Amino acid sequence: MMYILSFMRIAFLFAWLFDPANSSPLLSHQLETLAGPTSTPLRRQSSGDGNSTFAITGITDFGTQPRLEIRELQKNRDAWNIYLLGLARFKAAPQDDKLSYYKLAGIHGRPYEPWDGVSAGPGIDNPGYCAHISNLFLPWHRPYLVLFEQILFEHIVDAVNEFPAGSVRQRYASAALSWRMPYWDWAVEPEDGLSVYPDIITSPTVEVTYPNGTRTIDNPLYSYKFHPVSARDMFFDPFASWNETKRFPTAWTNNAASQDNLIGPILDNSRVSFMNRLYNLFTYYDNFTQFGTEVWQTDDIANADSIESLHDAIHSITGGNGHMTFLDYSAFDPIFWLHHTQMDRIFALWQVLHPDSYVEPLVAITQTYTVHIGDTEDANSPLEPFSKDTLGNKFTSNDVRFTTQFGYTYPELAGNASLSSVRTAINRLYGSNANSGGPLKRRDTTTLPHDKRFVKAASADDVRASPGMLVNGHLRQYAANIVSQKHALNGSYAVYVFMGDFTDDPCQWALSPNLAGTHAVAANLELKKAPGVSKMVETNPIRVGAALPLTDMLLMKVRAGELKSMEMGDVEPYLRENLHWRVSTFDNVEVDLNDVADLSITVVSAEVTPPTCESEFPSRGNFTLLTHITKDRVGGC
Repeated sequence: MMYILSFMRIAFLFAWLFDPANSSPLLSHQLETLAGPTSTPLRRQSSGDGNSTFAITGITDFGTQPRLEIRELQKNRDAWNIYLLGLARFKAAPQDDKLSYYKLAGIHGRPYEPWDGVSAGPGIDNPGYCAHISNLFLPWHRPYLVLFEQILFEHIVDAVNEFPAGSVRQRYASAALSWRMPYWDWAVEPEDGLSVYPDIITSPTVEVTYPNGTRTIDNPLYSYKFHPVSARDMFFDPFASWNETKRFPTAWTNNAASQDNLIGPILDNSRVSFMNRLYNLFTYYDNFTQFGTEVWQTDDIANADSIESLHDAIHSITGGNGHMTFLDYSAFDPIFWLHHTQMDRIFALWQVLHPDSYVEPLVAITQTYTVHIGDTEDANSPLEPFSKDTLGNKFTSNDVRFTTQFGYTYPELAGNASLSSVRTAINRLYGSNANSGGPLKRRDTTTLPHDKRFVKAASADDVRASPGMLVNGHLRQYAANIVSQKHALNGSYAVYVFMGDFTDDPCQWALSPNLAGTHAVAANLELKKAPGVSKMVETNPIRVGAALPLTDMLLMKVRAGELKSMEMGDVEPYLRENLHWRVSTFDNVEVDLNDVADLSITVVSAEVTPPTCESEFPSRGNFTLLTHITKDRVGGC
């Protein structure tokens, strides 16, 4: 088996590095600094067909290193090359190996089979292990990512070891010691007007350097090629016949092709909305349950959004009608791991802002491979199937509270990060608009360390509140709260909210210049046809929510002369006439609003006091429900 690998193979790399005959004094000093005097080389573990389980430890032997934004990692040519080489090796592993890319992706959903000896709970024949619509959503994905990163790192080491002894291998080995899995920041304003959707993700091929020279290979970030695809494992067509993962497929047919070229423009049209939502979640949501799960908190008009809801939007927009859009299949797409590493980063930043709020006991309203509806889950519940040792003891949320125990951090948290410095970083990255409460003055980010300088100071005057918009030092904010049933359409769907005219063609809704925001609901496929799953939905319909900020677009309407002011007396009649919403599936088929169970859209407003410095957040007053705007309209209040 590919993964029953000896300690000697990986130890060879480090022994060679620390051999004075092979490394310079400077490099030896750097490696000793990373490793520390008592560190031992990372050992590969057997995949363990016996009584032992796989212990998830992370990459801990060479100090805590930051996970970098993917475009930042790409700037380090050596780290980037070994990342691509390692990922390509990982994906080529035999699919029946427990530690293969295929088996690790399958933990999330299909093929609904045990991993590492953790069997389904009594009476459960569906779905995967992943925790969604749950208070364990964020903690569960943390050891999952660590497992993936840990195995990927072993493949990176193997790739480095293939280079002959000398300065080139020494360079790559040094890069490997500080490598950690990258994240994709889909909310930040990109450099130089580029798309928020990185080019490296969209290209089918990529150039890499091997020991025998440079050549072009299938881009390991573009798709996963099944070898082979299993109709039994994938269950539904066309997934059961597609031999590689698809993004925005041309059709639901066996010969469909991905359309990555469509994803960037759609993401770019929604990026400011994503940024505003993320900023609100950082600044105003101080309860972990409200922040972390999309389950609708009854009548809580001030906290209608969640990071899980925003997470769903990225899944669905990058997937279209392909793998990423459907939770059962999403982890097979390489972009899943970049997206969820971003989710873990957001989780880690929020933890610094709100260290006293964490997992609270909640009754499970949906089942997983090991959790029944009605089970009480808390911070001591097992995050199955992830073991922290070879005896099979499972991680809990309390066990995974801190990232550094797994050998990684994030750029904003590296070094002597404080509450003040994290707030400053969030304001610089995501607070450059009306959502921050006013014209927050931002310093140029060239003053930041290189590893924190991904974006320039914002220049988006078209979305920044001007002093004339403030009344008595306050700005009035508006949002559209959306509620619907998670499984209303037996699959994923989107609610598009417009402010002004829009086309009747659903294919163009995501690109409309008057699109105020998109609420995407990521779900499983054809629940009524899947064994056991329909029982879960019929027994306990699940309502999920989101809050789409409207303030930026309203300010643009004021500047355009279409709206007199931001005061409620002017905004209410304007939105009554100009706020519209539509629903479609991700094959761009419009859905009658009456067919979306529990669909309810309301508009709320609150006064916001801008921060006085970069290390502060804005403060928000109580919300007012503006019932007149959507009253007596289909899908309204």
